[in-house]
Amino acid sequence: MMIDETILGPVRIAWTRAVDDADLLDAERMLGPSQRIRHDGMDAARARRFATGRRLLEALVPGIVSGAVRIESVCEHCGGDHGRPDAKGAPFAVSVSYAGDMVAAAAVALESASAVGIDIEHRTSDVDASMSELARLFAPRTPPGLREWTEIEAAVKADGRGLRVPPSDVAFGERSGMLLPGGRVVRVPGRDERIVVAPAAGPPGHIVSVAVVEAAPEAAPPPATHGTGRRAMTR
Repeated sequence: MMIDETILGPVRIAWTRAVDDADLLDAERMLGPSQRIRHDGMDAARARRFATGRRLLEALVPGIVSGAVRIESVCEHCGGDHGRPDAKGAPFAVSVSYAGDMVAAAAVALESASAVGIDIEHRTSDVDASMSELARLFAPRTPPGLREWTEIEAAVKADGRGLRVPPSDVAFGERSGMLLPGGRVVRVPGRDERIVVAPAAGPPGHIVSVAVVEAAPEAAPPPATHGTGRRAMTR
C-alpha cells in the first residue's frame, strides 16, 4: 500500500486510495470490539475503505503494529459503534475521513492537542463558490464554499459531536497560526475550549482541512513545521 504523508504543525496526516490489497486482510487485528462489529456489518467497498483508514492510523500512531494499541469507536452520545476513532493505549487523538475511495487520516499527540478532526472532499472548480446543495442547512444565510465546508466538518469532528452540531451555528473567528500554520479559530456551540482549523496538503483533486482542540495551557505545543513525504507500506 502506497501512503502519502504530510505534517501540519503538531498534526501528522496520511492519505491513500482504498484498493483491494492483501495488506488489508488482517485489518481486524488492530480493531477493538466495537470497530470489529462495525467493520463486519459493512458491504465490501465500505469495509475496504474502513480497513484502509485503520491502516493509515497504523502508519501514524506508534504501538498499533505491535498490538499495544487498539482502535476503538464508541459514540459519546448514544454508546453505539459509530463514534469517532480512539487510539486506546496511546497518547494520541486520531481522525479519519473518506471521499469516494480516497481515505485520509490525522493523528496528534495529546500533549499538543486534546482532539483532532480531518475532512477530505473532492475538489470542485471553485472551492469558494457557495454550495447550493447546502442551502437548507444554512438558511437564511448563504451556504459556504467547499473549502469552508471542509473546515466546518473538521471542526465538528474535533469537537466530537459531528453534525449533531448544526453546521450553521459554527462561527469563524480570528486568524491564529500558533498551533496550526494558516489556521483560524472556530467557535462551536457548547464548547469552551478553542478549536483551530487550517487547510492541509492532500491528494490531487481533493480538498483537506484539519482542526484541533487546544490542549490544557500547561501542555505547550511543539514548534509548527511543514513537510511531505511518500512511502510504501508493506507487510
